[in-house]
Amino acid sequence: MQTLRDVVGALDELDDEGIIYTDGSSPAARAALVPGVTADEASDDGLRYFLEVALARDAVDVWSAWRDGAEPTLDDKLMAISYYATQDTYLPVD
Repeated sequence: MQTLRDVVGALDELDDEGIIYTDGSSPAARAALVPGVTADEASDDGLRYFLEVALARDAVDVWSAWRDGAEPTLDDKLMAISYYATQDTYLPVD
């Protein structure tokens, strides 16, 4: 099974309609995409809703915009997405 790091690493290739399911918010958390699997399959695997792909992309875009257009690393993307998924707001600038 994929990890959240794998999913975020492939974010640019994912369908905007996809939904990310995970078993946590750490980079090593198991992750699946719906519709890559069904929501029932994700639940059966112990995964729960994490964030829509479109919202994950927005979190990364805002991260970059708030940092004068800086190109985020994979770790920056993970932090921005995990923060948005758990706090329902964008990761603030330090």
